[in-house]
Amino acid sequence: MSAKIRCLLLVSAAALLLGGCASQSGHNTGDAMSGPGGRDPLLDAPYRAQMTCVSQTPVTVLSRAKETVFACSDIGVSATLDELRDAGWRLVALNIGEDQESDSHVGFPVTITIRKLF
Repeated sequence: MSAKIRCLLLVSAAALLLGGCASQSGHNTGDAMSGPGGRDPLLDAPYRAQMTCVSQTPVTVLSRAKETVFACSDIGVSATLDELRDAGWRLVALNIGEDQESDSHVGFPVTITIRKLF
């Protein structure tokens, strides 16, 4: 093969590779934040809606508050406090349950009540 053909094949392969990396996939990734049809129940909830969410795992001294994931069964999503805030929800109440020991650390189940403001 001549050098021009090799160069052309190399450039074409690179363009295909970069094009494949840059394209967006149109399939649902199964993310808990996405509802049917790719809609986000956190964003689509009516204004002034109120719901209760429970921490998926007990909160311990080893976990950071912003990393705690809350399961909101009313709309079928799981999200962190930051994700809830970004979607227009605000914290109304926080309830810390009875302590539970796991892996030599004491943890507490946390229940939050949130309200959709915008």
